[in-house]
Amino acid sequence: MDKLDLTDKKILAALVENSKIMSKELSRKLRIHPNTLLQRLKKLEAAGVIQKYQAVVDFPKVDKMMQVLMFLRVNMEKNWEEALRPAARFPEIVSFILISGEHDVLVIARVKDEKHLAALMRRIQATKVVVKTTTHLIVDYYKQPHEYNPLKEELDFGPIERPGR
Repeated sequence: MDKLDLTDKKILAALVENSKIMSKELSRKLRIHPNTLLQRLKKLEAAGVIQKYQAVVDFPKVDKMMQVLMFLRVNMEKNWEEALRPAARFPEIVSFILISGEHDVLVIARVKDEKHLAALMRRIQATKVVVKTTTHLIVDYYKQPHEYNPLKEELDFGPIERPGR
């Protein structure tokens, strides 16, 4: 896909704010024809710019009560990534991120309680390449990942940029 124009960025910004916005309402706000909006959405989806439409769930209201950051130090022996990769698919794992610095991996997970956390730690340590884990409980949030929207400034819905004008 070619470089995104202002209209594409406004579409993305609006969807990050509310992915349930009706296409009719969005096309009205953007002042573009609904068919144009749908064509652009299909193009953004096909290019992989829009990867998924997703609900934001307040999991503590459902079941999972604790969120933790688990830093892993890994023995970088041959095939260490293959040994560690299956742990990323554990259902409690929210994110499994290779990082640089003092630790090698950051795991963000949701667990029901301390017992559940201990069981998760044991499963991760059972990979045999994990040398050390350091775990921190998340006690409060000032900003959630779903609140991140670097395109938010595009949401003023001012004049749409027209090519060649």
